Amino acid sequence: MNASLAIAAQASAPLADVQLGAGASLSQLGALPASTEVAGFERAMAAALQRAQPASETGRLAVQRLVQPLEHINTEAASLGRDARAAAASGQALTPGELVNLTVRCQEFMFHCQLTSNIANRTSEGLQQLFRQQS
Repeated sequence: MNASLAIAAQASAPLADVQLGAGASLSQLGALPASTEVAGFERAMAAALQRAQPASETGRLAVQRLVQPLEHINTEAASLGRDARAAAASGQALTPGELVNLTVRCQEFMFHCQLTSNIANRTSEGLQQLFRQQS
């Protein structure tokens, strides 16, 4: 049987090496695929891209929502720092009301930091447990 395959391979026309460079097209190969195959491929690609776009949009929204608490903490820290520098630059002693207000804002900031850290740790532990269960 191997001999008959070898004879059939020799009898057929030898394949020419095809060398294509930049900007090559299918017409340079000699045999063009049926236009229905090309059109079907283009439709499939368009459908796949349409399905992929909402997923990337959802992913972008998820990342924004994930980073939102950290941005809030960053904004709070910047505000506290700005107010503390303004109080120090004024050269005057803080009134008791201003001192209490600044202290309460600092404690609120620390509470938000601890709360965000706790949520992140719990989420991380939950994901680790999920991956352990799946493996």
